[in-house]
Amino acid sequence: MTPSSGRGRGLKVVLDTNVLLSAWFWEGNESRLVESVEEGLLEGYSSEQLMEELYRALRYPTFNLTPDEVESIRGYYLLLFTIVRPEQAVDVIPEDPEDNKVLECALEAQADYIVSGNHHLLNLGEFRGIRIVTSAELMKILQKTNRPKP
Repeated sequence: MTPSSGRGRGLKVVLDTNVLLSAWFWEGNESRLVESVEEGLLEGYSSEQLMEELYRALRYPTFNLTPDEVESIRGYYLLLFTIVRPEQAVDVIPEDPEDNKVLECALEAQADYIVSGNHHLLNLGEFRGIRIVTSAELMKILQKTNRPKP
């Protein structure tokens, strides 16, 4: 399935679960990227599989969230991102097969970037034309491309 037009006019991005968790709980590059999706500067994409992974992670005792808080956070991200249904399975990361879901989502969304803190994904650097970067790296890229012209 090819996604319909995204919410923004910017680069298409898939933010890994670790990025979404960091964005929610801490101020930093991750939260600025989510704000960029909110503002329509970036087009954010996710999948049902990645949203389920987020849902499981939010229920970890570490975060000490109530069921209502978990549902609220999940609902926010479901509204914010265009949800795609990957039709193509990949098996690129045998060390952690769950990471393949991020690649599948990005392929379906025809994303420009995957943003992750996961070393399995970052070590790839690029997958079928999709760059895999940290949140800090994408922020630098965005700053370079958004500088006013002299």
